[in-house]
Amino acid sequence: MLEEKLKIDKIKKGTVIDHIDAGYALTILNLTGLDESPNLMTIGVNVSSKKYKKKDIIKIEGVFLDEIQMQQISILSPNATISLIEEYKVMDKIKVKLPKKIEGLILCQNNTCISNSEEPIDSEFSVLEEKPLKIQCIYCNRIYKLDEIVFSSREKIEKRVRQLIQL
Repeated sequence: MLEEKLKIDKIKKGTVIDHIDAGYALTILNLTGLDESPNLMTIGVNVSSKKYKKKDIIKIEGVFLDEIQMQQISILSPNATISLIEEYKVMDKIKVKLPKKIEGLILCQNNTCISNSEEPIDSEFSVLEEKPLKIQCIYCNRIYKLDEIVFSSREKIEKRVRQLIQL
């Protein structure tokens, strides 16, 4: 019996984000700012996977991710892999790794937390568990699960990055 499969074309140069937890591709695009790219993009949602049963995949032509984007992906989908493509070939394959500490990417929802004050302090969380994700604010000790996390806005992250560059 012939098995029919949908083939997603290769990209010449860019990034493939594979093994994304099913249902998170669009969230990752929005969070990382890739949704604003004018470049050719292929998105597969709930694609069959031998290892994970279902997964999402993103292919984006002419774009390479920065460290912040990779950390954002690792928070949402710690099984993801990032392949850097040149001339249709994988030049580098990176397994995202959730850091032990997450700085400045997530907001603490505790209004009395010092990270929400006028003090120039970025939020910081310790990773207690990777799967399912459980993190703890190092300042107020509040614990969050993945569905409770609120990410910092892109503007706030970009402002912080610009400040670090000026130092």
